[in-house]
Amino acid sequence: MKRLYDINKWLIISTLLLYLTFWGGILAHLLLGIIQIIMSISIMLHFSKQTYTVKQLFITYLVATVVIVSIFKIIKETNGEDLQLIFMWMITTMFLALFHLYITYKIKQS
Repeated sequence: MKRLYDINKWLIISTLLLYLTFWGGILAHLLLGIIQIIMSISIMLHFSKQTYTVKQLFITYLVATVVIVSIFKIIKETNGEDLQLIFMWMITTMFLALFHLYITYKIKQS
């Protein structure tokens, strides 16, 4: 569990650097999301071993993720696909990725 932070950190750094090429960033962002889903499953499997702080942060992360995905789904259905919506989606999911990085940092500290 302690190595999750290091893996996550390097994936986020790589994604941010690849965003300099835009399309590379989008592909890296997709890979980052898939790996963070796998990490989240691992955290859930070891949830009882986590500290109270990590548990609260992870629950907040899960709730925020569900709410944000729901909001974007509603916006997409009402307004259709828009370039601004895509940029907002990329920015919002990057903030979620950074929050996930913070959770893995707290796991590494404990």
